[in-house]
Amino acid sequence: MKKEKKKKLSGVIAVRLLLVVLAAFFASVILTFVLLYFNCKNRAEELMSFNNTALMADVRGFTDSAIFTNDADYYMAYTEGGEEAANKQLEGTNYTYYAKEDGTIFISGNQAFVGKNIRDIEFVSQSIDYIRETWDETLDQGTYYQITPRPVKTLDGERDVYYLVAINREDPDIIYAGALGEDYYDEMARYQAVSVSTNRRIGMSGFQLIINSDRIIESVIGGNLGEEFPDPGLLDRYEEGLDAGKYSKPTQIMYFGESMDFETNCMYGSIRLWDTPCLYCLDKQFGTYILGLYPVAEAMSQANDMIVLIVLIEIIVFTAMFIVLRRLIQKRVVKQLESVNRSLTRITEGDLDERVEVRDTSEFDTLSTDINDTVDRLKGYIAEAAARIDQDLAMAMAIQTSSLPSVFPPFPDRTEFELYASMHAAKEVGGDYYDFFMFGDDTLGFLIADVSGKSIPGAMFMMRGKTVTKSLAESGLPPAEVFTEANEKLCEGNDSELFITAWMGYLDLKTGLVRVANAGHNPPVLIRDGRAEYVVLKPGLMLAGMEGMTYREQILQLQKGDILYLYTDGVTEAMNAAEEQYGEDRLKRLLSFGDRYPEPAGDNGIAGAVCDMVAADIGSFVQGAEQSDDITMLCVRYTG
Repeated sequence: MKKEKKKKLSGVIAVRLLLVVLAAFFASVILTFVLLYFNCKNRAEELMSFNNTALMADVRGFTDSAIFTNDADYYMAYTEGGEEAANKQLEGTNYTYYAKEDGTIFISGNQAFVGKNIRDIEFVSQSIDYIRETWDETLDQGTYYQITPRPVKTLDGERDVYYLVAINREDPDIIYAGALGEDYYDEMARYQAVSVSTNRRIGMSGFQLIINSDRIIESVIGGNLGEEFPDPGLLDRYEEGLDAGKYSKPTQIMYFGESMDFETNCMYGSIRLWDTPCLYCLDKQFGTYILGLYPVAEAMSQANDMIVLIVLIEIIVFTAMFIVLRRLIQKRVVKQLESVNRSLTRITEGDLDERVEVRDTSEFDTLSTDINDTVDRLKGYIAEAAARIDQDLAMAMAIQTSSLPSVFPPFPDRTEFELYASMHAAKEVGGDYYDFFMFGDDTLGFLIADVSGKSIPGAMFMMRGKTVTKSLAESGLPPAEVFTEANEKLCEGNDSELFITAWMGYLDLKTGLVRVANAGHNPPVLIRDGRAEYVVLKPGLMLAGMEGMTYREQILQLQKGDILYLYTDGVTEAMNAAEEQYGEDRLKRLLSFGDRYPEPAGDNGIAGAVCDMVAADIGSFVQGAEQSDDITMLCVRYTG
């Protein structure tokens, strides 16, 4: 029976191992294919984008050269025939000029521009300077030209045109500036794009389509010359800018001998054209669509070849892995492990009298002996620790309770204020504390603080913090200096890296003015005329957080009847069984009691009643859920 049980367990484990190995295999194959696919797709997009950009750069250069050649009659008129010939040549033109070296226009088809300065157009001025600075000094003749990289405003601001700027070395003091309409330039560029794309390929079988503004195919390569583009919806999506694949891609072209930013607006995706699935890169420049097409079969051929090889390798690797792991599992360890595990389960459930008796091999014999010895020692440690902890907690609770003021009202003969405070620790001892004291006859000092630790470490650091802050305060230092000095003392020897958030105020009983220092503590609530608001003052860093901190004193003015409610985060972070926090909003709503002030709590007055009301509401909210943090509060009512 035992042997059959062993085989059954091994079989179950083998089946599960097989499922895990198969899942890992398929996940690996899928992930590898996806990575290869996206890598090939990205490379294809980069290739198409590069070809589009290269085509546009060539189009720009060929277009500029063709325009310069076509406009030779204009810019050579002055060189060959003088001023009279130039005036005759420019007759009827409006924005084409001859200018002196300084840019002053002296020949124009429109006399209104004579005397104006062509250098007032920024790109034209840059073209002039670039021609003069870069022409070859060894040449003594020839004409040099530049065309502005973008359309520019004419001198009268009426039109956007390209300008062709030319200077002949035989007469270098004369500048020709010829205006080229955008339509004219775009038409020339489109013609050049058709010519340039004819001899271009993307990969082995990809190509570029040139589509004019009427959506007619003008490319020779790829066929279908003169036909309407078969997928107008693609061009519509590009124009509408709705496709998520469309984005601006910065590139650069050379202008004036330097690189200049140039935006290409490419849209990537996949499309089926003429029964061929293709990846595409669509751009539009010079009023012409440039569509790069790359067949999916060619783009993904590398991924398909690689995936076959990878699948074969992974089949071998995962098969070997399964065989090795299955043999290891089938070794005679399952039965012994189950026996040990059953004993450990009883031990972890609290049965420390359980003994592990698996002795089949020396390893298991040693394991059983070690476990039994460990449990025996653990039983002794637990008994000793329990007794010591009980004693320590009882002593800590007594010390902490005695260290906090517990007699209320604390100053029964003072009528200028009411004061009440309470602290309910989440554990046997807590890390929160409060304190208050009188300075002479006219000043009440009060403090609330929260230590980052809980239980005994938090309580010990709480006692240290309370002692330090109280001694500094009673020495006569203002609150900000108390925190500054206390921070330095508490940072010393703070190996446990605990810290304290604290809020201290000195209340002038004659004027109601409160001098405040805040070390990263929660903002208190000010209740005035039955309306509650948080007093948000700029906090400093918590005490013991960093040496060298300086705390700033701030001012809070109380009016007669104002109630100042201080608390630790155990109040607002109290949670019910659904793990919902009590929260600052609920506290604010509770304390905004309007005209319905709580009934005074005996000699503790309304201050005591406010604390009792908050404690009761927290109890109602948590509905018996375990307290996760110390709940501490201090309330001062200024009666004037």
